This record gives sequence, structure tokens and C-alpha cells, in this order.
Amino acid sequence: MDSISQFRTLEELVSCLNKEKKLLRDVFGDRKTHIYSMDLALELVEHQRERIQYLIDYGVIHESGNFLELEDIYQKFFEEVLDVNEEINIASVKECIDTLQENITYFLKENNEKRKYQYLYTIRKKLRDVGLRTLKNVIDLKRNVDTAYKQEPNYEIKKERLKNLDEKKGNIITLIKECEKLIDNDKAFFSLTSDPHMARTISDVRNDFNDAYYNLYAIEKQIIEYLHLIEQQNMLLKKIRKLKYLRDQLTIKENTNVRLVLSEMSPLWMENRQYNKLHLSIDMLQSSDEMSALIRKIGQMQGVISKSRTPAPPLTDDDLAENTSLLAEINPQEVWNAFRAGGNDLFSFILSYDYRQERTIEQHALLFCQLAVQHPEECKITEQYATYQTLEYPLIYAK
Repeated sequence: MDSISQFRTLEELVSCLNKEKKLLRDVFGDRKTHIYSMDLALELVEHQRERIQYLIDYGVIHESGNFLELEDIYQKFFEEVLDVNEEINIASVKECIDTLQENITYFLKENNEKRKYQYLYTIRKKLRDVGLRTLKNVIDLKRNVDTAYKQEPNYEIKKERLKNLDEKKGNIITLIKECEKLIDNDKAFFSLTSDPHMARTISDVRNDFNDAYYNLYAIEKQIIEYLHLIEQQNMLLKKIRKLKYLRDQLTIKENTNVRLVLSEMSPLWMENRQYNKLHLSIDMLQSSDEMSALIRKIGQMQGVISKSRTPAPPLTDDDLAENTSLLAEINPQEVWNAFRAGGNDLFSFILSYDYRQERTIEQHALLFCQLAVQHPEECKITEQYATYQTLEYPLIYAK
């Protein structure tokens, strides 16, 4: 057996994956069918066999006959990162808990502060891994439950898969309780540690466990419902097969009351189809070209002579002339921005602002109130008042 070459640096590994990303993408996409042929791979790498051989030599892919497959380590890595794996890996959580217990023992027996900190860092990391892996297993479990019920065509296999998934659900709960027991039993250890991040890590893990518990109970309920539906479908299928057998034997009328049952039922699908008249809008019929073409088509089908529309008269020069009008509208935000750049009080500024049109004192007063209400935090309202004509107003400045 030939030895597999090893990547010497991370840069070499990343460069290799990036160079052959199209090939790896296609091989990964066909990982379930295992039918990615060598001919397709050669077309993708421009018939450079040495590029494929390089991936084989370095253990990224392997050749199985005339087909290519990803090595298991890279396939699992891609599935984990892209969150598309279907395997529920409970063993990884158990390994994390075992490693956690070992490092707690090492930490309590270690006297060197530097090595104690290294053990403490490993403990925090493994705690986070336990929480994240548990949540990921719960997500994978939910996806597998839905897939097993909705896509598995064999009823017996479907039922067995759901039962196995229910057992894995129980294993996840057992591991969560085991980790919680470990944290509670070593509570004194966690409280005596001087690391400020430990309490935060434990709190995050407990929150992860609470989310996992909530979702696992929902999954358990879903599994029970799916198993119940499978039993109902099996019973219905058995009844249908028995009725078909009796019908083929011409004994269905004598041995069953199916005619009586059907006579007492009036399901919607057995009723005559109801046709409701729809009254279309006159404006739509007159203005829509699509409706006009549809009406002509229906008229031709019904043997009605359709009359073409009378063409509209040509546009005159007056119709084509540009007619512009000045709207008596202003932009309050533009006025406010100009006011903030100045130093006058608000009402004096409004009186002196260039509106390019005549405005009344009532319009000025309305704009004054509008700006003061829209920008209360940017206004400095004083206790001084001023009078303009018959209008008394407070002096307001921009902050």
C-alpha cells in the first residue's frame, strides 16, 4: 500500500483546495450517489490527469474503479462546516465529556500555575464543545426525523428509523444530564477558579442545554405523532386492500356496508363543481390591451364578429407642449437644515427664508409649529417671547 503524502503547511492545504474547488464541489455534491466518474473530472481539470493524481496522493479524494469519492475526513469536514451532515454523532459529545473529566482531575492535582491555566483553558474549550455539539446533534436529529417520515417510501423502514431516532434522542438527553451532573458535582472547583471567563462559559453551556431540552421534547412529540400517523396509514392501507379483494371477488356488496356508508357521506370532492360569475371592471376592459385581445379571441371562438377599436386622433402641438406649474409646497427638512446653519431664532428665520412664492402669516405659523414638534431634542426653547403683527411666539434656537 502506497503511503499518503502530507501537506506541510496550512497555506499549501488551502491553496490546493482553492485550486481544485470546482472539482471538489462536484464530487462533494455527488457524495450520496457515488457516481462522479473520472471522465467528468478530467473534463473539469482540462484533461490534466496529474492534478487529480495530486489530490489522490495527498488523501483528499480516492479512486474507486472509474469513479472518484471524497476521503472521509474531508467529507465530514465539509458537512460539518456547511451543516449538511445527516449523521447524529453522540460519541463525539461523550468523548468531550470524558476529556473534560480528565482535565478537571489534572487541574486539581497540578501545582504549576502555568500548566494549571492550560488545563483551565482546555476545560473551558471542552465545555463549549459539549454545548455546541449537543445543539448540533439536536438540529441533525430534527432534520433526520422529518426526512425519515416524509421521504422514506417503505413503511416498515420508516417506522424502524423513527424508533431508532427516538432512541438517539434518549441518548442525547442522557449525555446532557451526565454533563450537568459533572458541573454540579464539581461546583466547588468552578467557584474557586480565578478565571473570570469560567462562569460565563458555564452559563452559556447551561443555556445551550435548556434550548436542547426544549427542542428534544418537541422532537419527541413529533416522533410520537409520526408513528401514530404511520399506524393509521397502515390500517387504512389494509382496509383498502381488503375492500379491493372483496370487490374483485364480487362480494363487496354482501360482505360490507360500504354502499350505506357512502350514501350517508357528502364530501366536497363528490359535489358538482360550482361556477360563479365574475364581473370585470369596465375601466379594465376599456383600457387594457391584454383584455381587448382576450375579448376578441373569445368572440372569434363564439362566432361573434369583433369590431376593431376606432383609432385615436393624432396628438396636437398643444398636447405635446410642456406645461409646468409651481406647486405651493416646501420641504420642511430643507428649511430645518438651513435654520440649523444660521443663528436667528426659528420664527425670524421662517419669515426671512426664500420660498420663491408668497406665503401667509398662517402658513408661517404652521411651519413654525411643525418644525418645533418634529425636532424637540434639537430645539432650545427660551422663556422669551416676541410679537409679529398680532402673533406672539416664543424664541426658539437650534442647539
